[in-house]
This record gives sequence, C-alpha cells and structure tokens, in this order.
Amino acid sequence: MLYCFSIKPSGVIVLLRGILSAVLFLSLSLPVCAGEIISVAGDPCTVPVMEKLAEAFARKDDTYFSLASGPCMSGVKKVADGEVMIGVSTQNMAEPPEGCSNTVIAKAPIVLIVNKKNKVKNLSLGQLKEIFSGEITNWKEVGGKDLPIKLVMLEPCVMTTLSKQVCHYGATVETRKVLPFVRVNAVKDTNKLVEEDVATLGQTLYGYESSKVRVLTIDGYLPGRDTFPSRYNLYEDYNLITLGEPAGKVKEFIDFALSPQGQEIVAGLRHIPVRPSR
Repeated sequence: MLYCFSIKPSGVIVLLRGILSAVLFLSLSLPVCAGEIISVAGDPCTVPVMEKLAEAFARKDDTYFSLASGPCMSGVKKVADGEVMIGVSTQNMAEPPEGCSNTVIAKAPIVLIVNKKNKVKNLSLGQLKEIFSGEITNWKEVGGKDLPIKLVMLEPCVMTTLSKQVCHYGATVETRKVLPFVRVNAVKDTNKLVEEDVATLGQTLYGYESSKVRVLTIDGYLPGRDTFPSRYNLYEDYNLITLGEPAGKVKEFIDFALSPQGQEIVAGLRHIPVRPSR
C-alpha cells in the first residue's frame, strides 16, 4: 500500500493511495507533489507511527511523504538498495546493513491478547515460555477453561522477536516443539481471530489491539514508561534506517521524531519513547 500526502490548513490531502509499483506511483505523483518527497517503506506494524509522525512534520513545511508497507524487513532492503530514503523496521537488529545508519526512535512493546471470555488475565514469563515451548498446551494449566491453547502468531517480525526473547530459540528451545499455531500477516487478522475464538492466544504490538480483546499482564505488569524495561521487557526496536548518515529533509524528519513533540506522538500510540520527557 502506498500513500502520498501533505498537510494543508484544511487537513490531510491524500494525493494517491493504492497498490501500485513505486515507479508508477512516483511518476504519477511528482507533478502533483510540488514539495520535496520523503519516501518511506516498512512492514505493516510501522505504518501507524510513521503516519502520525509524517502528518505532524508535514505541517511544518511543504514536505510530502510516500509510505509503502510490505513484508518484514522489506523497508530495510529497499533503503539498502537505494529505492527509498527511509526504511522502517520493528525487527531488533544488532547492526544495520553495510553502508546504512540506524536510528532507534522508540521501543514497541509486544503484548499477548486473549478473547474477553477467557478468564485468564495474567501469565508469568515462565508460563509463557512453557506455552511457546509446548510444555503447557491447555488453558486449564494456567487457570483457564479446559481448552487447547491456540497460538496466533503475527509473523514474521513480532513472532521472531517474541519467541527469541521468551524462549531463546536456537539455544534452549527447538522450534519443532512449539505448539501448532496460526500464522497471520496483519494486525487486524490477529485481532479478528482472537475476537472469534476463546481458546486463542495472540500477539501484537501494544496499542494495536482491538477493544474486543484483553491484553494480558506478564508477571502482573503491562508495558509503560514506569515498567519498561525493569518489569516488562518484551519489545521491538522501532528503527529508522537510512543509506549513509541522515541528511537534509530526512535528517530533519528523524530529528523531529526524536524531539519532545515527536516522542509524545510515539507515546500516544503506546510505544515507549527513547528520549526522556522534559
């Protein structure tokens, strides 16, 4: 999905929205977008934050944004290949691709969600590890009804990060031992499956859950500025990747994302700011 917009006094003007190739998109929109265009690509989990930050930044001047969502890490590949100016990913990475620079603008907490008819409200980290490793397979083992646990895994980014943080895959737990699970690629699909089935255990980023599901506490805690990371440490980094060091409008935008205003936007979406509030 691609978007191009600027902010005028009347609000957001959506110039183009649809499933198009990047070349066709830019060729159609360039005559209309008179200002500078910042091209951005990332996985679907990154879109809500980028939309809010882009809208706020575009109010400052005549800057336009093209936002493209695709598979996990697709934005990182596109920026490394020189196809976009900013690649966005919530996949925790030790090092960005060669020649690229990474700026972490937020921590995105991962939460577990259940159907509201499920009476389980809390899991310990130990129980969660045993669920992911296949040692716990029924809700009655954690205080729920006699129902098999059905995992709904938001893949690939959240699924990979959560399983590594909880189970340390490749070290102590073999993936083949994990409970059978349903793979989904969109946040809305995770919510829908959990809303419809009382036996499901889903995962998503905090703030992306629907009002029809319940977020579980882990060891009695929800993610927040007061509990992260000492009490709640399941998260993904929110990375902005650029080819080389950020410069020009791209640098201005990244600086804005890290500014007090940008960090408050991040916090408003239940992500954890990386810069302390003043």
